[in-house]
Amino acid sequence: MCSLTLGADNILAGIIAGEGAFSRRQWLALSREFMVEQPTVTDFARSFCFYVPQGHTIWVRIQAECFCEVVDYTSGESDKYVLGVRTQTGLRTDPPSDALDPGYDFWMTFSKKHIFVRRTHASAHTNNPTRVPVEEFVTTGWRLRSTPARQLQNPAEILQALQDGLLIVARTEFISSDRSRGYRIEYPVKWADGDAVKDAFRVETGPVLLLDPEKVRAGVPPEFDDFRWAYLDYHGFDEVRCMIERPTSILTGATYPASADTPRRHPAMTDEQITAIRDRLFKGWESPIPHDELERLLETNHSSDLAYLPATTAMFAVDDDPFG
Repeated sequence: MCSLTLGADNILAGIIAGEGAFSRRQWLALSREFMVEQPTVTDFARSFCFYVPQGHTIWVRIQAECFCEVVDYTSGESDKYVLGVRTQTGLRTDPPSDALDPGYDFWMTFSKKHIFVRRTHASAHTNNPTRVPVEEFVTTGWRLRSTPARQLQNPAEILQALQDGLLIVARTEFISSDRSRGYRIEYPVKWADGDAVKDAFRVETGPVLLLDPEKVRAGVPPEFDDFRWAYLDYHGFDEVRCMIERPTSILTGATYPASADTPRRHPAMTDEQITAIRDRLFKGWESPIPHDELERLLETNHSSDLAYLPATTAMFAVDDDPFG
């Protein structure tokens, strides 16, 4: 609870003394005084990245998905990265042709020095990421809107915020083993549940940007592949289960047997069938490309790696504006 400042004290004194009605303007002023020490979080619904490409007159705006800050705790130096939401490149050939321009799932991560562009195709072989200096754009940047928030301290408070339909934002911090550096990410909680009987909660959300706290350095721009794309799954405030993307065979999961109540549209294969298919694809013939490239051609990016990482997470609820 923050203490009242002199301005708020004067407002209260006037009301107690009966000096006129307590107007909406006074309520707003008093609320601002109370919120001086209240934590704030990113309002992702009103936060955006932007750029103007060279040779064009368009202004591009992309809604923010995740905020990442790399910090050197000794010097205080930090670097910031903002991930935008996924979009599509579209088909640009004339006439449009899936064969010539298949289109990508398309993400951009903004920093002060580079824009990292991820282009993901159905085949991992066709992915085409780039790290573009900001000098190749007319202008780039981001506008993050902050909003007052209330920290959620326990599963009961998280469950209540979920039931009240409040926006929830989480902040997770990863620290190097020598505690000299690390990074924190802030992101909207899109999927979560609470259990009043078990006094428990679970967050499943993403995508988020992950880095290696042992390697990342403030002031040293990362390479594109230094970012790991992940979804988070956690039940507490001191550890996160990270589902990290990696190239995965499209045959993965083909043996999964669904229940009789919800049968698979296509029957599950056996392990023996999968082995026979793989042997036929990757063995006993002279491939026109190296076999490891052939395997990658038949892989797609999927959250197939699992890592339990120590971290510190805080969750915040954005209460409805009482004056809205």
